[in-house]
Amino acid sequence: MTQNNPLFIETIRWSDGKFHLLELHRRRMERTRLEVFGSACGVPDLTWLPPVPENLKNQTVKCRVIYDIAIRSVEFEPYAQRKVGSLKIVDGGGIDYHLKYHDRSALSGLAGMRGDADEVIIVKDGFITDTSYSNLIFAAGDRLLSSDRPLLHGVMLSHLLESGKVSAATLRPDDILPGNRYGITSAFMVNAMLPLDTAKPIDISNIIR
Repeated sequence: MTQNNPLFIETIRWSDGKFHLLELHRRRMERTRLEVFGSACGVPDLTWLPPVPENLKNQTVKCRVIYDIAIRSVEFEPYAQRKVGSLKIVDGGGIDYHLKYHDRSALSGLAGMRGDADEVIIVKDGFITDTSYSNLIFAAGDRLLSSDRPLLHGVMLSHLLESGKVSAATLRPDDILPGNRYGITSAFMVNAMLPLDTAKPIDISNIIR
């Protein structure tokens, strides 16, 4: 891959005998192709996806669709949720990941700054964004909040916002630490593979600045 010929990826969840959020994945592919290649022509509805291998059908499966102007590959692998109990706030500098690039080297570099924590929370221009592989949802009493400045508008985040389950808010580092103005007490990591109802709460006392 080069800057002039980037590859992109959609990671689609298979569970309970079906693929999830296909229309949101399709819409993101359409936006990506339109921005990068000037045309969204030929974006499939994703009902064409090949069948999940028989030995994986009864599991939660990660389907990886790699594409540019055309679909380059479709891969399946079993999904295992990572155990994350602590988060470290790191400065992402000028990182740009508003498109879901196949090349994740910039995000991997930031993840390497986690120290003794399990994962990072990336700050850009002084605002909370995402972890290196998920969006973040914050519990504040009976409200669920997300950053209004995510690095990537993930399909699960989009689903939660569109359904009204989550509201976007402007969040700075102090807003997700103990004593914050929103009353936030815990964080959840969500992405296409990690729905909110399966995400594990991370107490904000385990967020390291």
